[in-house]
Amino acid sequence: MAQADEPDGDGPNGAPKWVLPTEIPFRELKGRALEECLFWLLDGIGARDLEWRLGGIGGGAADGGRDLEGRFYMPGADGQIEAKRWWIECKGRAGTVEKDAVTSACNNVLADGTVDCLVIATNTTFSNPTRDWVKTWQARFPKPQILLWDQPVLERMLSDQPSTVLRLFEGGLSSAGYLQAITERFWNLLEYSSIERARRIWAERGTLEIGPMERIALIANEFAHGSIDERPWGGYCTDEEALAACSMAIFNLLFLYTRLMKAGGQQGPIIEAIAYLILATLRHGQSERLQEVMEIALRTEGGEPFPEKVVDLLLGPALDSLRGDLQLVCSCDCDRFSRDDSLKHWERSHPIETYWSRFGRNGAPSNAGDQSYARLERTAEPCRVGFQVDEERSCPLYQIDISIENLTDFFAIAARVLKYRAPTPSRRQTVI
Repeated sequence: MAQADEPDGDGPNGAPKWVLPTEIPFRELKGRALEECLFWLLDGIGARDLEWRLGGIGGGAADGGRDLEGRFYMPGADGQIEAKRWWIECKGRAGTVEKDAVTSACNNVLADGTVDCLVIATNTTFSNPTRDWVKTWQARFPKPQILLWDQPVLERMLSDQPSTVLRLFEGGLSSAGYLQAITERFWNLLEYSSIERARRIWAERGTLEIGPMERIALIANEFAHGSIDERPWGGYCTDEEALAACSMAIFNLLFLYTRLMKAGGQQGPIIEAIAYLILATLRHGQSERLQEVMEIALRTEGGEPFPEKVVDLLLGPALDSLRGDLQLVCSCDCDRFSRDDSLKHWERSHPIETYWSRFGRNGAPSNAGDQSYARLERTAEPCRVGFQVDEERSCPLYQIDISIENLTDFFAIAARVLKYRAPTPSRRQTVI
């Protein structure tokens, strides 16, 4: 695993190289394809009120002298926010852009005095005489500002926007770029990426810098696809990395749930990811520090603790999820419990039995609403992980009621189960 303070990438100053320019098909980037690329590039650098002015002859032909229009909001000389109007013309070419195309664009824009900047973009290059002409023209007409974006400029811009490259040219991303794109899609949009991308990142995990935000995004992505078992990101980390990721997730609970409600997304992957991170942190013996994080995070801006109902709303689903998992996986081979009873919680109808219902009129009956199952405990049998149980004292995983006041007790129970059940964490961090 690469150390964060040892830059070893191929980008500037040793930073990771997100984009592979040779994999971006600039030769084919013409017409509508070039306009789409510019649309998402401008969106990525903060343009607002973007309009893609489709129409006329051909795919994405210019309308009124420009292909795209947008506004950038920035502070003026007096500190007030001002809207700057941009026009963008796209010149997809097989060779160097002809000078007449540039002179025509510059002269046409003078008809609209509200335009602050004109971008002329191409997938190839501009000649030196064309650039000299623009400098002379700009000296005569200070407004609007003229920007010439050629292939090298587009490469630099795309290198800073892996999400745009992922959207348009998936093959143009390095593994570090995939990781950055997955992270941005999760935190900005609460969207998940394909399982193939997750597999590629896992295969090259030893060469990538995976911070807390990246680890949370990767874990949520795995649960969105069904399971963390194949790529256990909470196991492939040190104690400090596990705590850092878990802390960031807890500090962002309110943000994540708010975004979920606005986006109308499923909360399952988020809840499972937080529960998994809590368990990964407890596995490293970080119970006390984790509780300190929770006490700090679950407070108002004024420093007052959140009301108990708010804490239960934010933290309760994750704690209930991890307790349920521990109950089932720990009891499934324990002599005190029946394995069949433990597995009923996750039991689904056999696919062969329900297959033909997909051609029926009513579908297969759903049992998602009833998650209860029978628990038969043999009180004379010992506990497999060493809890003191007998006919009077039952399994503590089933006895404890989770609340913010008894987190210490619950974390101690969970940590003991992890100590006996989970693989022993490695204290060493390999540097590649």
